[in-house]
Amino acid sequence: MRYQQGNLFLVAESLLTVAYSTVLAGGNENLPAARAMAAFGVAITLIWLYTGHRHLTYSRALRHRAAARFRDYAETLIACRPRGWSSLPLIAYALPSLAAVMWTVLLLVG
Repeated sequence: MRYQQGNLFLVAESLLTVAYSTVLAGGNENLPAARAMAAFGVAITLIWLYTGHRHLTYSRALRHRAAARFRDYAETLIACRPRGWSSLPLIAYALPSLAAVMWTVLLLVG
């Protein structure tokens, strides 16, 4: 479910970026509309960060409780843990943060 939410936000951000660039290509008279779209992009990004954080917090708590209650589950987590960083924090924080940087730059430059 988390990946589907991430995909939804990513598609919305992508479509908004295309709309922003299309409106801005129309000339400087469309600058207020482009800035409104960029502000909307910032709002979507903040919602994306919030929902990602909530899901990650819930997921970690649930995993911890299940591991504490079911020994087999805890052993499976230990045995199957891949090396390196977990992908969930990257999806929950890194992607929305990159989108936030993009919208902030577009607001300042555009």
